[in-house]
Amino acid sequence: MNIFPSTDQKLNPFQFYSMMRQSNPVAHDDKNDLWGIFRYYDVQSILGDYTHFSSNPPNLNNNKTLAEEKRQIPFTRPSLLKSDPPYHRTLRGVIASAFTPMAINKLEARIEKVTHHFINQVIEKGHMDLIADLAYPLPVTVIAELLGVPVEDRNLFHSWADKLVSSAGGELNDDHGSTKNLILIQTEMDDYFSAIIDKRTEKPQQDLISDLIKAEADGNHLSREEILAFCTLILLAGHVTTVNLIGNAILSLLQNPQQLKLLKEDTSHSLIPSAIEETLRYRSPVQAVFRITNGAVKVGEQTIQTGQGVVVWLGSANHDESVFPDPETFDISRAPLGHSHMAFGQGIHFCLGAPLARLEGRIVLRTIIERLKDLELDDKNDGKGDDSTPIIKPLPSLFFHGVSQLPLRFKPAAQRKLDSI
Repeated sequence: MNIFPSTDQKLNPFQFYSMMRQSNPVAHDDKNDLWGIFRYYDVQSILGDYTHFSSNPPNLNNNKTLAEEKRQIPFTRPSLLKSDPPYHRTLRGVIASAFTPMAINKLEARIEKVTHHFINQVIEKGHMDLIADLAYPLPVTVIAELLGVPVEDRNLFHSWADKLVSSAGGELNDDHGSTKNLILIQTEMDDYFSAIIDKRTEKPQQDLISDLIKAEADGNHLSREEILAFCTLILLAGHVTTVNLIGNAILSLLQNPQQLKLLKEDTSHSLIPSAIEETLRYRSPVQAVFRITNGAVKVGEQTIQTGQGVVVWLGSANHDESVFPDPETFDISRAPLGHSHMAFGQGIHFCLGAPLARLEGRIVLRTIIERLKDLELDDKNDGKGDDSTPIIKPLPSLFFHGVSQLPLRFKPAAQRKLDSI
């Protein structure tokens, strides 16, 4: 049984999830030898049980040198996503000390300025591709500044993010040389960030890499390998989550015009936070996470044996009708349920960058509502559509959910005067 939505279901996998929750909530994929978990409470239980469901990748061959392992299996260093306690607890403690919500909130004015800068580049034209013109470059710029990447190197940073997204989350095979591509990207990133680590060790600056070098928890400092792993993690996980959140929010609002009308009429912007939370629930930027069983364990009516791969479907859990009334309706006025959606995971692996993604999402949504009048999907820019068929391209990924292109049109207006970013 296939536990993955088909290609033509990538943009709207919700009917597939509903079918699986009803008929095969704990399903085995014979072709890939993986288990798929689809119901909310099963997903919640697994995310909270690191004893039986490990985030560690399988042990590498002890006969190989570290260099050989890295060449053959890229991006397998222990990191926040790929570790269990007690190591995970120590690692998160060190990183959290340099990545607090208070520190993120101080970025609000800067994020607003960068957002207005990118809107200025398109507002006089009256059309844009939301992803290429705003949703993609904004988080890359913010993360680059957080890490302390020099201004002149941000195009390189942007390029790595693009390559990682296109290489990660594709089909479960290596027919197109994705492993080789990832090895090359890892080598480039390691060389680049190692040089920055050397400079920041000698002369610290006001940036996250400097903070990570000097931070400690329980008397422990991060090693160079751990800092390199974090740089990769924040680039991929932090960037992709925010890009998809922004794109998914605007797509969902335009596909539900009454909800967009509510947001426009809300002059106090009090509905923007709930619109972001409903987007996270309805179109979760990360649809699934991966775990490996540490022992035989029962989930629902099925027993999963030791060493089995488990795909935990966050996107399905967030549409579970036993938790969310009328789950297939996008409703920005939905009564809050204690942030019970699991778009950012749960338990010890709850996304450390969630406050940053939420902040960027709220700022972008508010800015678009305020500045882009008569906003609608644009079906004419690339000449491939007609008046009734907007061109929307889903992200080609197994685990990430969003669009790689979202053309918009709006009423042209004057730029807002800003100092250079």
